[in-house]
Amino acid sequence: MDIKKLIISACGLITVLLVTKCTPEEDFATPPLLIEEPSINGTVINIEAVLGIMNQQIEKEGENAKAIFNNTNNYLVGYVVSSDKGGNFFKELIIQNKNVNPTAGIRVLIDNAPLYTSFEFGRKVFVKLDGLSVGLENGLPTLGALDGNTVRAIPSFSVGEFIIRSSEVFAITPLEITMEDFADHFLNLYIKMNNLQFNKNIVLDNNAFTLAAEPNDEFDGERILESCETGQKTILSTSTFSDFKGLTLPNNQGSFTGILTKNFLGEAFNLVLNDPQGLVFDIESRCDPEVLQCPSTDQGTNTLFEEGFTGLKTKDLKDLGWINTNIAGGMLDFEIGDFADNQYAQITGFRSKEPIYEVWLITPEIDLDASTSEILNFDVQAGYDNGNILEVFVTNDYTGNIHSTSWIKLDANLPRGPLNGFGDSIPAGPIPLSCLDGRIRIGFRYIGGDPRATTRYHIDNFIVKGQ
Repeated sequence: MDIKKLIISACGLITVLLVTKCTPEEDFATPPLLIEEPSINGTVINIEAVLGIMNQQIEKEGENAKAIFNNTNNYLVGYVVSSDKGGNFFKELIIQNKNVNPTAGIRVLIDNAPLYTSFEFGRKVFVKLDGLSVGLENGLPTLGALDGNTVRAIPSFSVGEFIIRSSEVFAITPLEITMEDFADHFLNLYIKMNNLQFNKNIVLDNNAFTLAAEPNDEFDGERILESCETGQKTILSTSTFSDFKGLTLPNNQGSFTGILTKNFLGEAFNLVLNDPQGLVFDIESRCDPEVLQCPSTDQGTNTLFEEGFTGLKTKDLKDLGWINTNIAGGMLDFEIGDFADNQYAQITGFRSKEPIYEVWLITPEIDLDASTSEILNFDVQAGYDNGNILEVFVTNDYTGNIHSTSWIKLDANLPRGPLNGFGDSIPAGPIPLSCLDGRIRIGFRYIGGDPRATTRYHIDNFIVKGQ
């Protein structure tokens, strides 16, 4: 090799090494992303004003009406309180009007994902309203692009035109409410609820449900949450596309922090998590109801109410004053069954394909005012047992609404059955009712989900006697 070329190559290498050695590592680091506070060339209005415009239109044209924004030069301002990082929200932002003590929230549909990388939790944003519409979709105030008479997602190529992010990210303080507070003006808000537990029938020790990974959870897993203060119930809804769908429901008491929304049909309030950290169930106890404790008495001789289900069809129950309903919204209910010339009321969630159900069979009114020493008896047979998911309650103040009625649990002797067959039919009583008066109703509550909790029950020979 030419000695001159060798010297030039060596000098070049030394120069590179010296430059590399002397250049600070920070010079090659990715510069931080700087967001300048946007200049809004228009009038900024709050979410309450947008909802007011929507409600005015609904008053004029009905609940399907949509308010259309054109030539207003208005911008909505709010704070992002949803996050799609865990997959529980998809192509939508939930925005509320304040970071502390919010009073209004709205859902904004955006045909883009993920959104948390640009519009993270707590980010202040402005939304250009001209070209968008607002209306109720699935029961929720929703902002987006109008397609016919439906509010749909803002196209992905238009996101930068309509959604403008501020340079500011705020801490969000959840609004503390209770189930009794649920109302439409709390929708799309970031809330916190305390003193909750999951219904005991879906957190059984050896058969606890997951958030949304049961075989029949088709789109969302719906799980019953109960208030330890009032006994009221609501639904926690978790997407089957979420990263945390396989987590097992906690067995303790605790709190929920997340978004108040509605179910797909817009008929009932639901709770939705941003991430599993929104469930803090760290109180190692439960608040399941105490049972009725009436003094034991001798069996009465006068029959006050009796039903053996002989000769009945399922449709006859309603005609006789029984209430037979699935308040979780499914089709499963109690039926009249028969075997070996005997008829009974029966229920099983097996093959119902309903991931959660809460079915009630409630007697007609039974008058206890003219009697004493009342006793309840009935027989129960359990089979194909994968959880003790039947409970019995009584009330003497039925409101006409199962949720708002105050129920007292009865100390019924409910049998466990074999896993692959039927057990014996055994008496569940006698159960004293002597400390009650007035017109009572007895309610059988069946809570579970197919295929995790589907135990079959037969109820027969129901009778209340007194003196």
